[in-house]
Formats: sequence, C-alpha cells, structure tokens
Amino acid sequence: MIEHRATVNVKIPILPCKHNGKTIFPTGIWIGTYFSEELKAVQKYGYTFKFIEGYEFSKMDLFSDYVRNFYEQKRNSTGPKRFIAKMHLNQLYGIFGRKHDLLETVNIYKKDFEKFISSRIIKSIIPINDRIIALLMYKNINEDIIDKLNTELDMNLSNYQYLVNANVAIASAVTSYARIQMIPFKVDGSCVYSDTDSTFTTKRLDSIYLGDDLGFMKDELNGLRIKEAYFLGVKKYGYKLLPDAQSLPPLQRQQ
Repeated sequence: MIEHRATVNVKIPILPCKHNGKTIFPTGIWIGTYFSEELKAVQKYGYTFKFIEGYEFSKMDLFSDYVRNFYEQKRNSTGPKRFIAKMHLNQLYGIFGRKHDLLETVNIYKKDFEKFISSRIIKSIIPINDRIIALLMYKNINEDIIDKLNTELDMNLSNYQYLVNANVAIASAVTSYARIQMIPFKVDGSCVYSDTDSTFTTKRLDSIYLGDDLGFMKDELNGLRIKEAYFLGVKKYGYKLLPDAQSLPPLQRQQ
C-alpha cells in the first residue's frame, strides 16, 4: 500500500484508482495498492510516492510456454478449436483474480426449507414446482460476518468453506503489465480511447508496433478510417467509417 502524490507534471494521468466502485485515472493525492513494476514505469511521467507498507512475492516465469502453446493453436486453427484456445488465453489471469466468496445452487424439497434457512445464508429462492424449490446460497463467507449474525440474531449459521484456486498477486501483475505496455500509446497525444489491449488514435501508429506475431498491435479495421466516434464508457463506444479512406484525417483502432 502506498500514498500517491501526483505532481503538476502529470499531463495525462495513467495510474488508475478505484473510486466508488469504478476505475478512474486521477491527479492529486490518494492512497492505493499497486504492483511495484507499474510504479517504476510511471515515475518518469511525474508521479511521486510515499510507501506505507508492502507485500513481497517471489518472481518466476509462469506462463510463457502456456501462452505460446495456445497462441499457436489460436493462430493456426478455426472454429471451435480456435475459440477454445482464445478463451484459454483471455480467461487465465481472471481465474487467478476471482473472489473467494462463491455461490451455490441446490434444489431441495419445500419440506426441508426450514433446515436450510436456519443454517445457510440464502441469496434467492426460485420455485420449481409444487414440491421443489431452488436455493442460491453463499459459500466462503467471512467468519466475522457469520459470528455477528449468530450473536445478534441468535442463529446457528455454518460457514461452508470451499477451496478456490486464486492468486490476486498474479492477476494484478498481469493487468499492471498490460497497462505498462499501453502507456506509450496513451501519452503521445493522439489517443482518444484505450483499454488494456487496444487504442483509438488520431494518427497512424509507427510500423515498429504493428505485426501479426504475439505482442504486436494490429489494425482491426484493415486500413479503413473512422469519420465519427462516441466513447461512452468502458468498452461502450460506436463509430462511423469513412467511405473513402483518404478523404479525412482518421481515427484508427489498433489492438
């Protein structure tokens, strides 16, 4: 955890922060938790930090062989095989960042409902027929919440614990490395929208960034230009293409 102080030199904010459940890119002073490599990457853009506390993790190459394997399958396959390979690539780091509190769905007889409601925290109840209902119930609940409910409501709730294979350090590092890769595209003055793997720009990217291999950007519009675009939020945008690619200065989408 660090206290972050953004100086007046930060012209284009590139360090994110969670605020009221949303990700923003502020200036000013705030406290947050960040991956160390991202802090190193943004220092030259005017950010300064006061460190409060930290966690140290071992460093090793975990996914190079995994990524190369499924990237080759994606590039050289079509149909379901390509889709599955793409999902293996896109969803891996999200698995490591998933929450430990889970939901469980069970079908029970109505006559057994009292037994469940007295020992489990139920999110919703769905009638199936005259005899059966479906219960959506919480698992892996914080022990303090269970103790408080049992004490204040004189209940006998049990905490049903299930192992969740997750590692938030891995997920946050992958996301941070993606943001680091996108910094050059954000700070050159031509970026009008960006997420962790793509950018809309008002000028053509340098050829050194473009290619078909892993790690390169590609022109998602195949040379077409954008006449008009609206960006309403995260992955919420729309645009109108130019009929003539040479008629007006473009917006380009690169990914």
